[in-house]
Amino acid sequence: MSVSAPSSLRERQQSLTRQLITEGLARVILRTGIHEFSVQEVADEAGVSLRTLYRYFPNREDLLEGLGVEVEQTIRDGGLDTSMEPMSAEVVAEFVGDLFMVLGGRSDLARAWVIANMTTGFKSEARRSHDLTILRVVQTLGPHLDEAEQRQLYAVVRCLAGSLPWKVMTADLGLSDEEAAEAAGWALRTLLEEIEAGGRPVLPES
Repeated sequence: MSVSAPSSLRERQQSLTRQLITEGLARVILRTGIHEFSVQEVADEAGVSLRTLYRYFPNREDLLEGLGVEVEQTIRDGGLDTSMEPMSAEVVAEFVGDLFMVLGGRSDLARAWVIANMTTGFKSEARRSHDLTILRVVQTLGPHLDEAEQRQLYAVVRCLAGSLPWKVMTADLGLSDEEAAEAAGWALRTLLEEIEAGGRPVLPES
């Protein structure tokens, strides 16, 4: 699901209503949990009628998907180049640092989306595209790695280059958005510069 920039007054009003509902949902999830919330509670939190909410999100699944759509719109509005071109250690590190700062700008929404994503396993088109970009990064920077080593590198980069590590570093471990951005950027830069220089995972001898 993609959302283009609203052009008319009606589209802007619809976009604002969607935003109010998803932000209300985020606050409810953070307060009561992903399984306990009611649609009426979300409508009350957002300040809209139940009928209005159902017009935009016909069921709970659509509501949860709407969180992801709103996060993706936030990332686009932040001007991030999700292609990470040209692919290099520095570009990837800068992207992740910028991503963490954008997520921090709407922390309730982003944290609720992490919780919903972990619980439901939903993977949006933007998430699938992000995963493919990470795979291209690995293949571009590590052509000398064998298949097993590329899988390992993909797993590490994918773990660091998403919303979950931002949530863990900030909400669970107490780092500021700036500290989390710097830490994740430093880790990725260090790792990928080593790969660019011809390094590879060193497996312990059995």
